[in-house]
Amino acid sequence: MFSAMRRRAAALIVAATGGLLLLFPLFDIWDDVANPPIKPLWTTLAENAIGVLLAGLLFAGGLWLYRRDWEDAYVTDAALWVVAIVAAHGLVMVWIVGIQRYLQHDLKPYIIALDAVVLSADTALAIGVYDARNRRKRDELSRERDRLDALYENSVDPLATVRFADAPVVVAANDAFTDRFGDRVDRVLDAVPDSQRGDTLRETFETASTVEYEWAGVDGDRDYLVTVTPMPEGDDPRAHVRVADITEQQRLAREEEARERVEHLHRVAVDLAAVADEASAFERTLNALRSTVAFDAACVVVDGDLVAGRSTTDVLDRDAIESVQPDAVPGDGGALTHTTADGRTVLTVPIGDDAVIQAGVDGDITDSQVTAAELLGTHLREARRRLAREDRLREQRERLELLNRTFRHDLLNDVNVVDARVTILDDHVDADGQPHLHTVAQRTDEMHDRIQTMRSLMQAVEDDDHELTAVPLAPTVKTQVSAARDEHPDAAFEIDTPLPDVDVRADDLLGDVIENLLSNAVEHNDTDPAHVDVSATHHTDTVALTVADNGPGVHPDRRDAVFDLGERGDRSHGTGVGLHICQRIVDSYGGHIDVTDADDLGGAAFTIHLPTAS
Repeated sequence: MFSAMRRRAAALIVAATGGLLLLFPLFDIWDDVANPPIKPLWTTLAENAIGVLLAGLLFAGGLWLYRRDWEDAYVTDAALWVVAIVAAHGLVMVWIVGIQRYLQHDLKPYIIALDAVVLSADTALAIGVYDARNRRKRDELSRERDRLDALYENSVDPLATVRFADAPVVVAANDAFTDRFGDRVDRVLDAVPDSQRGDTLRETFETASTVEYEWAGVDGDRDYLVTVTPMPEGDDPRAHVRVADITEQQRLAREEEARERVEHLHRVAVDLAAVADEASAFERTLNALRSTVAFDAACVVVDGDLVAGRSTTDVLDRDAIESVQPDAVPGDGGALTHTTADGRTVLTVPIGDDAVIQAGVDGDITDSQVTAAELLGTHLREARRRLAREDRLREQRERLELLNRTFRHDLLNDVNVVDARVTILDDHVDADGQPHLHTVAQRTDEMHDRIQTMRSLMQAVEDDDHELTAVPLAPTVKTQVSAARDEHPDAAFEIDTPLPDVDVRADDLLGDVIENLLSNAVEHNDTDPAHVDVSATHHTDTVALTVADNGPGVHPDRRDAVFDLGERGDRSHGTGVGLHICQRIVDSYGGHIDVTDADDLGGAAFTIHLPTAS
């Protein structure tokens, strides 16, 4: 109501101004024809016709504005412009006429007319500049509309132009925006974070800076990046709204983050596999946990005692330690999150049945952080188990070393002393005692052989990580064949010469391996006399050494089993560890041993494949 009244009043003011100004040319016409000197009517009409026409147009314009259904602001602005220009012109004319009449006592109509022309020119310039600025603005708006139209047409993202009145109103939008959000742009704009929000949406977006924020969508199932670019237009501010669907990008980013986390955990696992003690393992785990969980404080607790910590000297949450599942694996609920009395969230991850990792943060801990911490706990648990195994193996190795020294020195020396005494007694024992003395000598020899076998076995087990050297193959083979000929004079030993003049990667146990194969070729032979053939073939970086015999051979079904610990053949009287020791030793060289048929002799052929020394 008030707005309409103000609009009509402004229009009437324009019409009244036109009517008032119309009185001046009408009065001049009356004066020219009524008061002497009387002027011809046509001259006075010609003189005042333009004034009458312009005043009439102003009066008619006021009536036209009165009948328009324009907003009151527009009509009021037009009325103010009319009143302001009329008042300005009137004041200028009064100033000029007043000076001429009262100060100069001489009216100069030509000067007054020229001043009116100058004043009109200035007014025309002002109107022209104003019109040019409006046209320029209209052109810019037109280009902006064209740009937005092109943008709307070519963009797959929802786009809209919004005008801010009492509530945001969509002025223009592309199909993507309309299909997805309709005209409910308020749901998009209401999601602006509090840190960027003003008292009203209009105040928030009428600034000259772009506002950008992420939004989860109407149903919370998507990821959007909302960009609001203000386009101020006086009292009618607008903004360009772009809603980009970044769900896929966010998914890829999360996958990339997860991949980097897994790679990081893999590097941590590699590091943990190389640590030499638990203290180092705890330190590296806490360092990795900082990048995984971004904790404010963390610790490792073993048997209720804090053994390593970051930003804490005490256990973070003792109650949680009793609630975790010691044997849980990542993802099955083994970890526990608990809010302590001081408001801190504490994550507790088991690393065995006696230890946990704890990490405390002031905020929340995400599921992905829990899973990563559980994986880290699993790596630490495996590292602790490895270190425990290594400790047990170290203790066992020390026991083996003690046992080996006992066999190699004490027992072997005792057997040698007994054997020497038996030799001395041979000249002092009568015929009745000779069988008994022979039994003692035989048992002494067997004990000597068994001690040597156990020595080789323990040395092979003890020296899994022993240093290998370059061992000349041909001299080693010839030495062992020569010793076998002395040990078994009834057997025939032949060497296919020349043997390859190469060195192999081995150690002093290589001779024991060859000796064992030569002895087996005779002792397990049912042909008289036993015939043993030794040959070697040099390949690019390996040597194959073969010991073949004319015995019964090895059945194909038993060719793997003969190398098992304790496995003995039908004619064997040994311990069943000889071939197993040979296999262990050859494996430690990086080679292997196998058994096939001896094509020429008809028995078994044991072949040792050894790497050559570089």
